[in-house]
Amino acid sequence: MRASLPLPSRRELRLASGLVLVGYIALHLANHALGLVSLAVAERGLALAVRVWQSLPGSVLLYGAFAVHLALALESIHARRTLRMAPADLARVFLGLGIPTLLIGHAVGTRLAWELYGESPAYARVIGSLLAIDGQGRQLALLVPGWLHGCIGVHFAFSRRPLYQRLKPVLFAAALLLPVLGALGFLSMAREMQTTAAVRAVAQAAPHGALASAREGALATYFAACTLVFLARAARGWRERRAGALVRIRYPQRSVQVPRGWSVLEASRGHHLPHLAVCGGRARCSTCRVQVVDGESACPPPDEIEAATLRRIRAAPDVRLACQLRPRGDVAVVPLLAAPGASPRPAPAHGVEKELALVCIEWRDFATLAHALLPQDEVFLATRFRRAVQAVALQHAAVACNASGERVTLAFGLACDAREGCRQALAAARAAERSLAALAGLCARQFGARPEFALCAHVGIAALGETEDEPQHPPAAAGPAVREAQHLARAGAQAGARLVISLALLRQAGAEAWARSRPGARALAGPGGAEALSLPSLEDVDQVLAS
Repeated sequence: MRASLPLPSRRELRLASGLVLVGYIALHLANHALGLVSLAVAERGLALAVRVWQSLPGSVLLYGAFAVHLALALESIHARRTLRMAPADLARVFLGLGIPTLLIGHAVGTRLAWELYGESPAYARVIGSLLAIDGQGRQLALLVPGWLHGCIGVHFAFSRRPLYQRLKPVLFAAALLLPVLGALGFLSMAREMQTTAAVRAVAQAAPHGALASAREGALATYFAACTLVFLARAARGWRERRAGALVRIRYPQRSVQVPRGWSVLEASRGHHLPHLAVCGGRARCSTCRVQVVDGESACPPPDEIEAATLRRIRAAPDVRLACQLRPRGDVAVVPLLAAPGASPRPAPAHGVEKELALVCIEWRDFATLAHALLPQDEVFLATRFRRAVQAVALQHAAVACNASGERVTLAFGLACDAREGCRQALAAARAAERSLAALAGLCARQFGARPEFALCAHVGIAALGETEDEPQHPPAAAGPAVREAQHLARAGAQAGARLVISLALLRQAGAEAWARSRPGARALAGPGGAEALSLPSLEDVDQVLAS
């Protein structure tokens, strides 16, 4: 028997419907931009778009996406226990609520006018009607909230993807230029039409009263639905407060009481506690993760969306996503990644999840060497190792994380794209190679033993943030890139390699051909499938990076 297809989740429906609407707006703006060529060219483009969107499949797709997206948005607002949220998320929500007030009038004036009176949605009629009431500015403003809302939503949904990170400059340029070109094309068509007598006659045509009534009725229905959602939220809050159904959530710095049903992230925001959530609380980024240290029995099991994210980050059993965890009783939690400002050390770039270049520096035989040294000599060498790595980090604008006495990871690409981060990582690896060689020479001269240092460089998705319970310690890095770098480092140790660079990093840095041509270069593969090269040295990599 054939297995039935799984039903899409709410997140998948919201993303799919949002992409349809963003695509519709983008095509609409592109069609307006054709007006920079001529009104006739724009009309031909509009005729093609009308055939697509007014066909039965196109109508079902467009209006179905609008209905699903609006319903899920209102349901999401109702589910929120607090409207305190990040500024970008707040802007996205209120821009989204304003979109239907503009689209309803547009749909009535075009689609409904066509269905009831056979009036073509051509630019000549629509712009002519707007000229009659001096409504060009309002029409230009029609697509701005929807476009901004869609761009913010796309960023939230795809900002962690490596391809998105690489294409971000191009996407930003398109997001900025498309509405500008669309507005200029629309104004160009309006100027062209103002000189046409036939169009002036169109502009003077009286509007149908039935269309105005339909528009007012649709707007009243939408406002009533929004009002009911906010009234339902207020009534639920009143019932919860009256019933006294409160749970206590203990954080490292304080305890708070919230009504049962609030998520841990909503409790943090409702009581002004800094809590990192890069994706805005949609269970995508995992940066809001917390460790449940007490009250696990009061925590419902994770749903499918949360469980998938927890599997992706290979979280421990006591780790949950704060945006999804709604405790039924008292719990104690520790946020595992601190928001900027949550600790005394300034960390403007910490608390992110993106494509980063990592250089892992390891002192492989530290334990063996320390066993043969006096305690004060061990402390001396450990201090020199730490200072050498810190100097490299400062020189190359890296963030040192996951630091211990024997290994440190340097992260690059926080303030730039991944390609530049990979080039910085190669330059830093070369500098570290020189510094560690000097330290090895010092150790050989003073103690008669030469330490064995190893470097591994890789690029991929990683989350970086401070540990909330130990803000004085270096930040922590976790994610697929960190695990793959560890796998490559172990593979290099088994092969006796001191310097391992992943092919992914070499490609992005533009140094793959140079690395493959190096005498003594050997191919390596980690247990996770990442490919790398073992190199004898990075001696002349500076020339490659300078080219």
